[in-house]
Amino acid sequence: MVNAIASCSAAIARLDARICASSVRAAWVRRAAWSGYAKALQLQQVELDEIDAFSWGCGLKLPGRAQPTTHLDLYADFAPWQAALAESDPLAWRDALPLAIGEPAGAAEHPTLIRALDRVRQHARVDGSPIPWLGLPFALRDLKLASTPLPCLVGGVKAFRLKKTPQDADWLAAIRDLEAKANAGLARLDALERLYRDAQRAITAAYRPGALPALLALTQHRPLVSPQLVASDLGLSLAGASKLLERARAAELLVEITARKTWRLFLTPDLAAEFGFVAPKRGRPVKEAAPLPRDRELAAVFDAFDHEMAKIDALLARTA
Repeated sequence: MVNAIASCSAAIARLDARICASSVRAAWVRRAAWSGYAKALQLQQVELDEIDAFSWGCGLKLPGRAQPTTHLDLYADFAPWQAALAESDPLAWRDALPLAIGEPAGAAEHPTLIRALDRVRQHARVDGSPIPWLGLPFALRDLKLASTPLPCLVGGVKAFRLKKTPQDADWLAAIRDLEAKANAGLARLDALERLYRDAQRAITAAYRPGALPALLALTQHRPLVSPQLVASDLGLSLAGASKLLERARAAELLVEITARKTWRLFLTPDLAAEFGFVAPKRGRPVKEAAPLPRDRELAAVFDAFDHEMAKIDALLARTA
């Protein structure tokens, strides 16, 4: 148990340190929120995979996936939770908790990670909605295990709600699952940062980038796209959006996950491999290309791409 607590706390600290200095923080937070909310729904015994939450967040329906239930809005709590994640007041979430939730006498003698999970356990005993599971990122922030709420660190175990006194095995399962979520979040951050660098190289290598920077910025924030969605978001014709997506596919920055001529869907390569749409690469990882040399012209290109990223972030925030 002690080793598991130490290992989990270290994984959370590594993710927190990396995300605080990452250039793709906003895009990662948006993806991590879909991942974390999917975990909360799974703890509610909802038959849902993570890719379903991603497709809902991107506003596209994946072929072959089961239709969501229509008599219940599974995502009713997502918007308030997402707003709370962006809230600058650190006490806003804690003040909204029921008065029955608090730290018992002697709580300071227990590890900080256990105290954060115990807050989730208490909340789950009095609230049968997904809200208690969604509160773990805030508990970790409040207890100084992270400097900001990390949306992918939604967790807990069903025993927190079903058992009055969870066993040691239940606590250990919750800790190990949380560590796995932190490591997965760090791996996705690595993949997203590499995609960001590959996008910069593709823009630099293009003779006439045109709307390619805007598309690549869009796929950072919204990894699942279609020609219709790109045309709507970027103000292009349907034919122009299809050609633009073909350019990104040829540069291996997108993968087509539908074998059809109409209503095509494209997904970023990292998630396409993770969700099983393409076979994962075997053997040693491909060596990344050398960094581009620094000069004024490239700096202007990179600044323009960052500006496109900020514009897409603002656009998606307005239309959420």
